[in-house]
Amino acid sequence: MPKICTALRNALLLLASLCILTSLGEGQDRSASLENGPDAEVSEFNIRALELSVQAMTASPERDYFSGVLANRTGQIDESIRLLNSALPAVRTTSPARAAIALQALADDYNKRFQYGKAEQAYEDLLANFPNQLKADQLQGTKDDAGVARILRSAPVQTIVRNGPTRLKTKRNPLGLINVSLTVNGVKEAWLLDTGANLSVVTKSFAKRLGLTLLPGTGQALAGLTGIENPLRVALIPTLQMGGATLHNVVVMVLDDSNLRVGPGKDSYQIQGILGYPVFEALGTITFLHDGGFESVETTQPNKDGARMYMKLLTPVIEGSVEGEQLPFSFDTGAQGTNLLVRYYNRFHNESSTWTKAENKSFGAGGGVQRTIYVQPRVRLGIGNKTVTLKNIPIFTSASGSDIDELYGNLGQDVVAGFDSFTFDFAAMKFRLGEPLSPPKTH
Repeated sequence: MPKICTALRNALLLLASLCILTSLGEGQDRSASLENGPDAEVSEFNIRALELSVQAMTASPERDYFSGVLANRTGQIDESIRLLNSALPAVRTTSPARAAIALQALADDYNKRFQYGKAEQAYEDLLANFPNQLKADQLQGTKDDAGVARILRSAPVQTIVRNGPTRLKTKRNPLGLINVSLTVNGVKEAWLLDTGANLSVVTKSFAKRLGLTLLPGTGQALAGLTGIENPLRVALIPTLQMGGATLHNVVVMVLDDSNLRVGPGKDSYQIQGILGYPVFEALGTITFLHDGGFESVETTQPNKDGARMYMKLLTPVIEGSVEGEQLPFSFDTGAQGTNLLVRYYNRFHNESSTWTKAENKSFGAGGGVQRTIYVQPRVRLGIGNKTVTLKNIPIFTSASGSDIDELYGNLGQDVVAGFDSFTFDFAAMKFRLGEPLSPPKTH
């Protein structure tokens, strides 16, 4: 939960997005590798194959385990909690690797239900009984997660009351990212709408202006690209008004201002506040309009159109098609450009002779990283019944140090730039692109 990573950007972009990711590497079992069957489908985030495997299983703790992990990833939180708690007594004695994954998923479920004390217990169980399932960086990240859950263990649950639709005007900030102006505790300020942020975040100076009370205790967050630990505090926003929706007890991480200052020197931009996943999920269905708008309207008729959407802990994952294969990608409105990760490189690098080498420098909380990458001139990506052609997309050939390495890439705003809207439907677990924009007229 409190790991901060920089969403990888295109080769020339000096930009950071907060992506607070949990740290367990999907069951890295040092004693017994789980490389085949449904265990591989879990580690490779192959949801469709995992669904078929679960359907073929007979009733057993093993079936409960795989069904619980599947429910966690498909947004069925209460079912996941039931199944994983049922499976854990047997799994913890038969497979330490599975037990570690189950405890991480269970902690995530409790976080999503704002049951922070139970999340802390799951993290502590993992740390006390299965630390050898974690590599050194994963172990530190899980300790960070447990630390934040400990701070929040007595915090009240987040709630939402709806008195009508939410329709807000958005504006691009100097980084080209989506801001919305909100008045919170009498203070009007621009907030970044970032689906790649697993929690909401404010700077220390902004928290002071908002009059927020910091909860007892101090945690830390890891910058995924730079490996730098950043100290943090935690606070609750008592009331957050977004159009016709009123949210209460919204958790925010409080970071030093410098950790949300993007870019070098005089050209830097100070982000004051970021709204993340728990706010968006509470709204149910959120739509971003190309002409500058953010909407959330309650509906009783689920829309089944669009691409399948999953959750990788607190990160939305979109199913996209490349060369006929359905592959998982994260999607981040805090990223201007799409980047492709090491799994994409490993899968497709032998099939193209058009890739070129380039240098990439990415800035994030606490520093920056420079690395050699490849650039693919054109990528055709299918999303639902729409096709997007992306140009000059960076491909990273080594791990970034965050859990999205298990996905094929991080989709950015270039994916949605040619459409009049895009929608995250957390109720139906679907992602939809709107209608294609008309090409500009030439004279």
